[in-house]
Amino acid sequence: GMSFQDLPSRMAARADADGLPPEHPLRASAKTLADACADFATPVPRLIGLWARARKTWCAYTGEASL
Repeated sequence: GMSFQDLPSRMAARADADGLPPEHPLRASAKTLADACADFATPVPRLIGLWARARKTWCAYTGEASL
């Protein structure tokens, strides 16, 4: 699986590899999740929701099966 920290870094690396623009959903979702992870005041339910949305974006982009 992908942890809260692994997912945004994998998403950013894939976006870089594919030359995606800054506004691409893969980059935007990765940044939102990374920023929330860096803010210790972010409530856990929000983190889980952001992670789920980021994971869905990742799966839609890569074709990887969603869990």
